[in-house]
This record gives sequence, C-alpha cells and structure tokens, in this order.
Amino acid sequence: MKRENFNRMYEQYYRLVIHVAYDMLRDYDLAQDVCQEVFVKFNEKIEGLDEDKLKGWMLRNAQRKTIDFLRKAYRRREISVGDEKMEHELVVEYLTEVEDESSRRQFRNFVLEELKEKNPMWYDLMVRVVVCDEPAKAVAEDYGVTVMNLRVKISRARRWLYDNYYKYYQEL
Repeated sequence: MKRENFNRMYEQYYRLVIHVAYDMLRDYDLAQDVCQEVFVKFNEKIEGLDEDKLKGWMLRNAQRKTIDFLRKAYRRREISVGDEKMEHELVVEYLTEVEDESSRRQFRNFVLEELKEKNPMWYDLMVRVVVCDEPAKAVAEDYGVTVMNLRVKISRARRWLYDNYYKYYQEL
C-alpha cells in the first residue's frame, strides 16, 4: 500500500476504530486517543500492509490499543484546576512538597480533624496503620475485623481524604 492512500484509509476506517475503542472505554476522548495511536502505527507500517486485510488489522489494533489504555498508566486520573490539569499523584504528594513545615502541619491537622468528624474509626485506622505504621493484622484483631476488611476501610478513608483534600486545595 502507498502513503498516498493514507487519507482515504483514514476516512474509511476512522469511525470503525473510534467505535471499537468507545465500546470498551465508554469515554469519547480516550477513544480518540486510541484512534490516534492506531493511525500513528498504521502510518509507520503502511508500506508493508495488504489493503485487503486492512479492516481486520484496524480492528485488531484498535482492540489491543484499547486494552493497553485500560491496563496501563495511560488513564491516570487528572483533576482540572483552572486551565491546568494536575495528575492525582501530584495532588497527593502536595504535603511532602510544601516547604513551610507549619503550613504542612496546619493542613494535615485540618484534614485529619475533618476525617475524625466524618468517621472516628477511619481516623483511628489511618493514624495507626498509615501514620504510625502499625501492622495491619494487629490493628484488625483489635477491631475484630479481617485484614481485608481493614484494608477496605482504609481505602475508603483515603478516598474520602482525597476528596476532602481536593476541596480544601481549591480554596487555597
């Protein structure tokens, strides 16, 4: 196949690739990202592809790229802050990057007090397991729950902290 056919092939298969990706991702923007990557790969391999088998090639590569998007860090959560986007990891690491120790302490106390008001058990679990680094098994035994249940409770507390932290971050 020749490079001159790229635009024609793009017009012919663009909707198909978007459709396959959207069916799996349920996100139009990510489906467009998948489509872009499929056609970048198509452009790289265009010389060696058989035009009769191109539809199958497009379908297979759209599915594979979509699976890659689902598995890998392509889908890191992004949070809009004004016009900027800040990745989830950057938001979470804010506490460690603040140079002013008193601001960090004030922020940490604010968030922990909010958590304590929301759910005292979550507060205690976070302090004991995450902050004080106590073994999860010992803490779970103290509460009479399984380690798996303890981890679920900590996960919920972390999610709530993240949501609460983000609201506070917007007010800064």
